[in-house]
Amino acid sequence: EKALEVARRYDGDIQIELYGDWTFDQAEQWKALGLRQAIYHRGRDAQAAGKTWDDSDLDKIRRLADMGFLVSVTGGLTPVDIPLFKGIPVKAFISGRTLYGDKDPARSAIEFREAIDASW
Repeated sequence: EKALEVARRYDGDIQIELYGDWTFDQAEQWKALGLRQAIYHRGRDAQAAGKTWDDSDLDKIRRLADMGFLVSVTGGLTPVDIPLFKGIPVKAFISGRTLYGDKDPARSAIEFREAIDASW
């Protein structure tokens, strides 16, 4: 709440990064405080365990968007994953490891852009 107050004082905003254990009851409380942005983060542990983006993730992201959050998505995203989010109003896709871990990060970034353009 205090961070949001400071951000607004400077015409800014904050995002809450959601991973691990959180509930939609908490999300309602954050929304009531005036929080508008959320980052849905599928953790490294899930990816290391072989978990891919699934309906559970997509349902949570969709529900956050339906609550009025501007939702960004991160956590082991690849260009192949982007079409899974079609129809969900994702604010931004955040890619770290897929870009910086690639032998040709510029090519990887272009592949992301092409996947986004093809789906939106």
